Amino acid sequence: MVRLLNMILLTSPELFELRNALRDITNEHSASLFKCLYRSWAHCPVSTLCLCLLTQSYQHVSQLVVLFADVEITLELLNELDKLVQLIESPIFASLRLTLVSKANNSADAQHLAHALFGILMLLPQTEAFNLLKNRLQCVPNYWGQTRINEENSLQHKSNIDFDVLLEHFKKVQKFQRTLRIQQRRNIILPEDN
Repeated sequence: MVRLLNMILLTSPELFELRNALRDITNEHSASLFKCLYRSWAHCPVSTLCLCLLTQSYQHVSQLVVLFADVEITLELLNELDKLVQLIESPIFASLRLTLVSKANNSADAQHLAHALFGILMLLPQTEAFNLLKNRLQCVPNYWGQTRINEENSLQHKSNIDFDVLLEHFKKVQKFQRTLRIQQRRNIILPEDN
């Protein structure tokens, strides 16, 4: 359900204004909507990444990508990452691509975004999506990491959203999902006698 809602949010022309509103999480109403959506979207890791990319919460995306080391990498997850890469190349994420070359806010957002996208690249097998993202990232200027990132300059920091709380919620939901999958597999392998 979350995957479907995420695709509708990202691709439906009727939701253009909503997408624009979500891009400004410094606005109290947009921040509230983001937090509400995040709590539901956390059930699907790639949808959570999409939502955070849309809201320009690049530092948080970078933190989430690192957590994918603990998420079961399934064919379904890889397909979702493939779709995410396709979306990154679409007009919906044009501002994201421009952020990669922006020196605005001392490049804080650009550096976090580049780190997150390189993380996604490392999760992907060497497919067309891998090559697409790799080619995109080769266009990124090579000044990342040369200057210290001032977190206070990032759009995420200016939002006053407690991303640590959201990160803990994501971890908790993913842990529950993992436990549920393990239980379901046990039930398939060792069905209970009735």
